[in-house]
Amino acid sequence: MSLNAALNLFIEEYPKETKKFFSNNLLGEFVRKELPEYVKEIIKNDQRYLIKGSVGQGNWARVPWLAIFDRLVTETATDGYYIVYLVCEDFSGVYLSLNQGVTTVKNTYGSDAKHALEVRAKDFLAQLGNINENYETGIIDLKISSMNSLGALYERGAICSKFYKAGNIPDDNRLTSDLLAIMELYFQLSIKSILQQSTNTKEDDEIKMEIEDLTRIREHKRIERNQNLSRKVKKLLGFTCQACGFKFENVYGDIGKEFIEAHHLEMVTDLKGQKLKLNPKKDFAVLCSNCHRMIHRTKFINNIPKFKEAYIRV
Repeated sequence: MSLNAALNLFIEEYPKETKKFFSNNLLGEFVRKELPEYVKEIIKNDQRYLIKGSVGQGNWARVPWLAIFDRLVTETATDGYYIVYLVCEDFSGVYLSLNQGVTTVKNTYGSDAKHALEVRAKDFLAQLGNINENYETGIIDLKISSMNSLGALYERGAICSKFYKAGNIPDDNRLTSDLLAIMELYFQLSIKSILQQSTNTKEDDEIKMEIEDLTRIREHKRIERNQNLSRKVKKLLGFTCQACGFKFENVYGDIGKEFIEAHHLEMVTDLKGQKLKLNPKKDFAVLCSNCHRMIHRTKFINNIPKFKEAYIRV
């Protein structure tokens, strides 16, 4: 099935299925499991991105969605910013939108959440600079029936979007082109968030770096400090330094139990085009704090055995 056919099926069948039981519904399974696979094919299954579809939790959502999350920004629709296909509540069409996680904003700002989302959207647009005129910028119209719904927040959270009218959804070539273009905007926004970190608060290994190298090393560190990835790495690889053999628990007792640092074995070399490898077992190592700091000073970031041979003194 093509992405065009999948989106049409989503829009056409959803209103019929909402009259049926939510539990074990076939369309719900399609949106959660099959629809993400069509998007994965377009983005070449890049491990940087997590794709999820939702028709609600326990009850049918008024505005169902399919989202693409940059794991280094967010892995959930509740916070951060992400790409999402949002189906209008009246099923008149679907938006492809660079949008914001609304739940965290709602919890933080309460009744001012809509205004906060609009302000944040304008700031994101300012960071991106000139946007192609084919995009709608700012608030979208999801044909919501309640101003207190999540859909009302999705409308205000929109940064830039494209609308596809039901019955007139473009062919796969156009859908693919549109998706890859908005993913480029997503990527650029992610990179710019790194540069927003003050250059006056550089870590020791960043002090002499120019902007491009500084951006690369901070992207590398952002991968390593991703909590979900780090947790998976440690679970798979254990808590003994793979360079020097140090184990925190052996020295510090309980306070050192299950403490180690995740190290990404692939340095970010091409900010624009590199497909990240994020397999917790194959693309990471675990290192003690000292070895982790030291390996970043060498040319052996991707080779623990050679780092050991060159620098570890037993």
